Amino acid sequence: MKNLIIFLLVVPLISFKQQSGEYESWVYFVAFLILPLWIFFAIYVNLPSKKEKKRKKNLGEFKTNIVFVTFIEKMKEIPDWYKIIQARGNAHSMMVDVGINVDNYDYWANAHKEEYMMKYNDGNLDVEGVKLRIEKFGYIASELEKVIKKAAELKLNATPEMHNEYHASRASVLAAEYALKEMSS
Repeated sequence: MKNLIIFLLVVPLISFKQQSGEYESWVYFVAFLILPLWIFFAIYVNLPSKKEKKRKKNLGEFKTNIVFVTFIEKMKEIPDWYKIIQARGNAHSMMVDVGINVDNYDYWANAHKEEYMMKYNDGNLDVEGVKLRIEKFGYIASELEKVIKKAAELKLNATPEMHNEYHASRASVLAAEYALKEMSS
């Protein structure tokens, strides 16, 4: 960068020297006013704003925050359950185009309840399996809620995927509760 600046300042002085050894007045104007201003603005425009600096600081703080790090570690302990929630969150988000929101808990809970009831009727799911789903999906929802709240505290937006996973986990808990109630009756 330093070499470029020197080059841009010196070239007009060398290139436009008159026979008498004097420079035309516009060469001084370009070399000593226009080019330095151009360089200053080029550097200034590329500097991050105060808002951007704060956002980067908050993002760094968020990534190293114990809540976020703990969330990642906790999800590694239950990867199969978390993958189910991730897949459901993705599937739910794709249905927005047809008018079914990811936070439409009744719709998604009833859809998942039907899945659980089919497995229950086929003998592939029992009451203990449904209770386990309530426990695991509830745990994931509560951990996601902590992360989303921490991001909000730091004035950061949680990713759409995190929101989708949160809604999917809440709907999954509700579905398991509906299924358990139907199994018990």
